[in-house]
Amino acid sequence: MRNKDFITGKVPITKEEVRAISINKLDLLNAKTFIDVGAGTGSVSIEAGYSYPNLKVIAIERNDDAYELVNKNKEKFNLKNVEVIKAYAPIKLDGDIKADAIFLGGTGKKLEEIIDWSKELLVPGGRLVANFIIIDTFYEMLRLIKEKGFKEIDVTVLNVAKLEKLGTGEYFKPHNPIYIISCEKGVE
Repeated sequence: MRNKDFITGKVPITKEEVRAISINKLDLLNAKTFIDVGAGTGSVSIEAGYSYPNLKVIAIERNDDAYELVNKNKEKFNLKNVEVIKAYAPIKLDGDIKADAIFLGGTGKKLEEIIDWSKELLVPGGRLVANFIIIDTFYEMLRLIKEKGFKEIDVTVLNVAKLEKLGTGEYFKPHNPIYIISCEKGVE
């Protein structure tokens, strides 16, 4: 899906190039349940729900404007498989929900709590993927997932530049580098 397909506002959106890699690393093909923490505009949740109609998607967002945008995008794409929850993760989910994949788009100041919560919710072999622009938070995540026994740790730095006009010519305008961490819960 392209960025222009989404209803956006002043809330950050996970850009389409970053989304493509992150969703691929979530390995959702045979997944039943996917949780998006810090959903923002909902671009990851919406694309996952749209691409995998049998997938149950739970988008968690605490910001009022972002929560509204996720719901507007859910309506725009008429997705019945996406549930939007207004909360500040980690939260108690209804029922005995286990997730095949969890995406961390935003964690506020609760990174370690959210990692512990994610490990509890993930099925053995379940995927955890996180995006960061702040290098200190990236290093903290990397340290924590190693300490907490996550396996198959993979790290990618994505540098994207887009062709834009400059005067009478064109140039590649760089975006912020994005640090993408993916890993899986080991079989215990």
